[in-house]
Amino acid sequence: MYVFCYEYKLSTSQLFVIPNYYILVIDVYQAWCGPCKAVVNLFRKLKNEFGEDDVLHFGVAEADSIPTLQPFRNKCEPVFLFCVNGKIITIVRGVNAPLISKKITELVQEEREIAAGQKEHSVEDASRQLAFFFPNFGIKRTDQKVEKTLALIRPSLLKERRRKYSVLQRIKDDGFKIAMQKEIILSEEQTREFYKEHENQDYFPVLLEQMTSGPTLILALTRENAVAHWRDLLGPKTVEEAMKENPNSLRAKYAVNNIPIDQLHGSSTPDDAQKELQFFFPQEHTLALIKPAAAKKHKDDIMQKVKEAGFTISKIKEEALTREMATQFYRDHKGKPFFEHLVTYMTEGPSVVMILTKENAVEEWRQLMGPTDPEVAKATSPESIRAQFAQDILSNAVHGSSNREHALKSIECVFGEIDTD
Repeated sequence: MYVFCYEYKLSTSQLFVIPNYYILVIDVYQAWCGPCKAVVNLFRKLKNEFGEDDVLHFGVAEADSIPTLQPFRNKCEPVFLFCVNGKIITIVRGVNAPLISKKITELVQEEREIAAGQKEHSVEDASRQLAFFFPNFGIKRTDQKVEKTLALIRPSLLKERRRKYSVLQRIKDDGFKIAMQKEIILSEEQTREFYKEHENQDYFPVLLEQMTSGPTLILALTRENAVAHWRDLLGPKTVEEAMKENPNSLRAKYAVNNIPIDQLHGSSTPDDAQKELQFFFPQEHTLALIKPAAAKKHKDDIMQKVKEAGFTISKIKEEALTREMATQFYRDHKGKPFFEHLVTYMTEGPSVVMILTKENAVEEWRQLMGPTDPEVAKATSPESIRAQFAQDILSNAVHGSSNREHALKSIECVFGEIDTD
């Protein structure tokens, strides 16, 4: 039965070499289940339909025996690789006959146009193929970049805990990292603001009702080309289209009965992602200071930790604090026995003063600093700045604002009035 369709079995050697046929569709299968029987009739039909062109071929590859197919191992659903002239151009996961048929028809039609001189080959950059099959290959990629996108799991799906965890697992399986997340109940005002471009659509009242009916899980996802990858996973924009055109897409698989609104959201473009992330995870500014002794001995090491933690240094200067500045920073300690010693210490030499910018900047800078007492920091937060660079409680390397209000006042005290929006 398979002999008719599958003309080529890929090598089980270390190298994964795709034969240079015009169009080759590869059924990637698991050793325990064999090639996908559900598509054999479809492949036979398409082979007969396009046989006279001699441009369409079919092959099989066992994921377990080919090291470079490791990303496809232990998957319950079959995977089909579409190759043109020896290069992988697209992937279909699951037995989606309409989508497979559509893609094959489009590729054959394109080859016919090329043969007739009506169109030229668009050769895909080989580095994309390497990046897919060799994610740790030591080359500098020029066509992909790590970016963030926004994902929402809407209230009705979020209530179904098992399906929610299934979505989160799929996110991780597809190489995304969850950089930030929070669960909130959106108000009507927030929903209208976020979806203001949809307000005149017929479906908006249902969307508004759904989005305010309970908690929504807000996710900031990161990976290479995150926006496009997440959109591809989601599938067509509406549940109806997803069910018909791509039943293995997330919008189809995680639709909720009797609710016409899809349960997952993703940013449409990188610009939209930036705006939507800012809406749910607004950037904050905080004042950070490397104290005199640490600035003298460990400035470069501390600055490196700041950058590695993902902070943007919006402003920076190195100078000795005035007594007025030091008093402002430590006003909460005024009247305590050590207050005068602290102010004197902070004004005896240059400090590095920075405005750090990041989502949740105030709290994250405090976490990076670690506990006030270096001994406690070493025991509880050994990777923190104070654990690694502080001398004692007085000379504990760094200072940070205690809350957003304090941060704004301290920034104004040192840098004057600046635009922090």
